[in-house]
Amino acid sequence: MELRDFCLIFVHRRNLFLGVLAGFVILSLLIFRFQPGRFETSLSVNVSRSGTQTTSDYAYDQFYRLQADERFADTVTRWLAAPSILEDIRTVSGVSADVAGSISAKRLSSQMIDVTYVSRTRDGFGGMARAIPEVLNGETEKLNALSKSPDWFTVMADDPVVRDARLPVRLLFPLGIALGVFFGFWVVLIHWYLRGEDGIGR
Repeated sequence: MELRDFCLIFVHRRNLFLGVLAGFVILSLLIFRFQPGRFETSLSVNVSRSGTQTTSDYAYDQFYRLQADERFADTVTRWLAAPSILEDIRTVSGVSADVAGSISAKRLSSQMIDVTYVSRTRDGFGGMARAIPEVLNGETEKLNALSKSPDWFTVMADDPVVRDARLPVRLLFPLGIALGVFFGFWVVLIHWYLRGEDGIGR
């Protein structure tokens, strides 16, 4: 079979090919339309100090303090993965267990932690932005209960940023076209093969 004959297979079955392509495009639009809501909030949490401690010793440009801040930021990140801490956050914020359980924390620098969590609705986050630093500072104060160091750690949070985390139509539509072309190609060839035609057929 020559290339011209091969191309004519698709020309004569263009309605089948276009039908498969249109089906996948429509399916991608339906997925976009009926996918459940998913909103993601990003909250920047910063580890700082509650005061300063005067000393006559050489401070090495605060190098050791930055190291301590980094280690404590690691501790805060691990706190946000502990079930007991997540339950305290859920209780204080009043959100559902699904929202509190979706918390994910990643340390970005020695003092900055990016905290993300998701909800099905834009207003389903409750008081999470307030509850997270409140609970974390409560745990921090427990560690300082005996020493009462004036230079102890404190946790501060910036204003949260909420974004629509659903699959966007600009991704689903091209994906639908690509899948439609791929499966349309094979559906046409399989249809031609099952017809048992030696030539291009119709």
